[in-house]
Amino acid sequence: MKKTLRILFFLLIVLLVVVTAWLLSIRANSDALWRIISEQCVPNQQQRHDPAPCLTVNLDKRFVVFKDAKGPLHTLVMPTEKITGIEDPEIQKPAAAHFFYHAWQERDRLKQMADKPINDRYLGLAINSWYGRSQNQLHIHLACLRPDVYQTLNRQEERIGNSWQPLGDKLKGHDYLAMKIPAGIFEQQNPFKLLNTYVQQRGDDIAKYGLAMTSNKHGDVVLLANRLKVMDLNLGTAGEILDYGCALGY
Repeated sequence: MKKTLRILFFLLIVLLVVVTAWLLSIRANSDALWRIISEQCVPNQQQRHDPAPCLTVNLDKRFVVFKDAKGPLHTLVMPTEKITGIEDPEIQKPAAAHFFYHAWQERDRLKQMADKPINDRYLGLAINSWYGRSQNQLHIHLACLRPDVYQTLNRQEERIGNSWQPLGDKLKGHDYLAMKIPAGIFEQQNPFKLLNTYVQQRGDDIAKYGLAMTSNKHGDVVLLANRLKVMDLNLGTAGEILDYGCALGY
């Protein structure tokens, strides 16, 4: 028994070392997106009315859209100001821009990149936890859902209520919370605040959570959240539910 415990303890230490090393390696260039925004996209828009290398720069609504090189159908929606990520207090303030809403409104731009029409229900947004991201600039991924994720959400659709509750099935082998927002009031709702309220009520830290969004057949918004759980190899990477090649659309 003691030998087994020693082996388990050793494996746990190894796992923690590997995870720590991985986190340090992916953070090596963690300001790359912010430099693109602050040194290229925003100045180019202000001085030349040209958002390049971004697809668009909306100074009034304080966000940019950037085509990510990972996958043909994958864009990022990011603030024009320095906001580190899901844990940043700025996104909880009443005056904060509605980044999830703005990101969802950019879905037609993504559809135009495809060779055929893509249903809104195939699309999703995702932001990763502090532990599951590589960049220290808030960035919301916009892409298609993985086919298996889409099927699972369809199966669970009628069970998703108006408050956070566990999703009945795992997504990518990980536990998720889910809730829905009626389509007509989404513009008045801040997904970051909704998750943070849930997290604070449990004495937890929103930095450990990834947050995602899609829509259902009724047009309601469906929010999803997953929490860091190292023993399940889950770093709160909500982006895992996205498919940058959009197999659903083909």
